[in-house]
Formats: sequence, C-alpha cells, structure tokens
Amino acid sequence: MLVKYLTLLEVSKLLDVHYMTVYRYVREGMLPAVRVDRGWQVDKAVLKEFQLAKKSSGKGESKARHGGRDSADWVDRIVGRLIDGDEVGSANILNSALRSGHDLQFIYMDILIPALVIIGDRWESGKMDVYVEHRSSEIVFRLIVQLSLKFKRRGLDRGTVVIGAPKGELHSLTIAMITHLLRYEGWNVSNLGADLPADEFGKAVKNLQNVVGVCVVATMPSSLSEAAKSISAVRKVSKSNGDKSDKPTVKCFVGGSAIRSDDHAQELGADKWVKDPRELIAALDSVLCRAS
Repeated sequence: MLVKYLTLLEVSKLLDVHYMTVYRYVREGMLPAVRVDRGWQVDKAVLKEFQLAKKSSGKGESKARHGGRDSADWVDRIVGRLIDGDEVGSANILNSALRSGHDLQFIYMDILIPALVIIGDRWESGKMDVYVEHRSSEIVFRLIVQLSLKFKRRGLDRGTVVIGAPKGELHSLTIAMITHLLRYEGWNVSNLGADLPADEFGKAVKNLQNVVGVCVVATMPSSLSEAAKSISAVRKVSKSNGDKSDKPTVKCFVGGSAIRSDDHAQELGADKWVKDPRELIAALDSVLCRAS
C-alpha cells in the first residue's frame, strides 16, 4: 500500500532539521499538516512543494521568519489554523508576523480581516459548516484581546470616536478590531457593538465628551435603512447650539461591504465613505488637522 502521509519525525529526517523545527513549521502554518489522533501528518506532495519553495527562495527559514512572506501567504497560513480550530497555532502565526517586523495594522488589515472574509465566503457558499465559522470567529476574538494588551498606548487621547453597527447587524468582530486600531492611534473609542437601535447612537454622542467622529458599519444591504436612521440620530444631537450655519460639529462616516461609494454614503447622510480602517484613521486625522 502506497504511503501518502509522513509523520513529523519522518519529515524532520527528510528535511535534515530538528523535530521541533518541523513542529514549529506546522504550528505557524508554514507547512500544512493534518491532525491524526494526537499527532500531525504531512502529505508527501505538500512536503515536496515545501522543499521546492524553500530551495527556490535561497534563504529557507530566515525568509519566513524575517518578513519575506507577503500578506497572502500569512492569510493562507492562518486560515488553515483557524479552520482546524488550532488557537495556539493561530497565535503562533501572528507572533511570527510580529517578529518579522509587521505592525498591528498589518496583523488586522492584511491577515485577520482577509482571513475572516475567506472563511465567511466559504460558509456562505456552503463549503464550510456553521460551527467551523463560529469557532474561527471566537478564536480571533480571543487573539485580538491578547494583541490589544500588547499594544496599549499611553498619553492624552486625541478625542472620542463612536463606532457601532445598526440594528440588524449581528457581527461585531471587525468593529472590535477597528476599535483596537483606533486606540493604538491615540483615540478614545466608544465601541457600541452590533445590532444597536438608531436612537442609541444619538444618545451616545450626546452623553460623551469631545466626540470628533462617528462610524456606522453596515455589511448587509438590509441594514442600510437603519444605518441612515443612525446617522440622522447623530445629526440631531451633534449640532452646535451657537452655530448659526446649523452645521454639524461631529463628522459621520460609514464603512462596511454594504457601502458602495462616497455618493452612496452621502445618500445615507454620512460625510464620507471609509473603505477600511486605514481610511477611517486618515479621515479622523484630517478632521483634526482642519480643526487646528
């Protein structure tokens, strides 16, 4: 009978490296493997591809450990670990990316968010069970909590940003990641979470100090009407009493896959469409620059 899979010990002998090096390759997603009972096994064809890639790079492991891998490679690696429910392996991949010199924005924007999109697409197309998608999301939630503790920023905050998803939107994971990124940039963030009634956005802005901007996140077309109501509620409470021009003092942004363009954002009553967290950070910076 033709043997298709190899144990990690067999792989270590073929690669002429220590067993624990191969184990790290697997747990950091560099070498795809499958879990069999209490151990890992590697497909012979996958190992051959790994050897060829390693040989063609000319740098072997150092390339993987010191920034030589592009974002697509990091994404592929963590998608595999998340699908397998491997929380330790997923954490190892993120720590490896950090050791390679990547920052928090790269971890969230170029690894975790694209990975979640891939997993979500597979679930939506029926290629993945619901429990796998939910488990993956829960792992990412725990990972970003760990990351947020590593990237605390001290000093005076630059102002307050309110962020949340309107009624009908049930996913809050991306909002949590955006919150961490904004806090790292020095903003005080009031994360209202998902499925929030429109009036509650207005109440939050009314009761918070020094609100610079509000971001409403909409991923489903069915929630756009609620997003518009949320922006309207913010507008009602954010006008300066002494401003004769009746001009809003708080900027309203919308983001998420349900928004198509700046024109679409303005139809909803927002000032600007932010395609991703980087654009939101830049837009908030711009508000401060104009105010100074």
